[in-house]
Amino acid sequence: MKLVIGADAVISALIADSKTRELIVTLNPELLVPAFVHDEVENYEDLIVDKSGMKPVRVAQFIDLLFQYIDVVTASEFYPAIESADEAIGDTDPDDTLYLACAIACDAAIWSDDSDFSLQKRNPNQALC
Repeated sequence: MKLVIGADAVISALIADSKTRELIVTLNPELLVPAFVHDEVENYEDLIVDKSGMKPVRVAQFIDLLFQYIDVVTASEFYPAIESADEAIGDTDPDDTLYLACAIACDAAIWSDDSDFSLQKRNPNQALC
């Protein structure tokens, strides 16, 4: 099983030694993120430092380590599915369109705390955690 993991879950795994972190590093499914997620996570480094208690250099190292368990999907790989994804979720939350496009293109479910994904009908195999 493939799972497109939301930035919220990645950030959660970076902040606390939690079940989310454990699942990311131990799950057998292939974990995927759209390419922009790495940059989005880096934008939250200060928050991660504050909430985790780690030093900035350790957070940067941990981000790199965590992304060794996650495959990055380039925009060109999910671009063909953007229109379909936008029709399915764009009116609800345009920010989620790229996640859904990635899931559609990769035939994957979605792992996110964002309840908006439950409102769309295009990707019925989603996984909400």
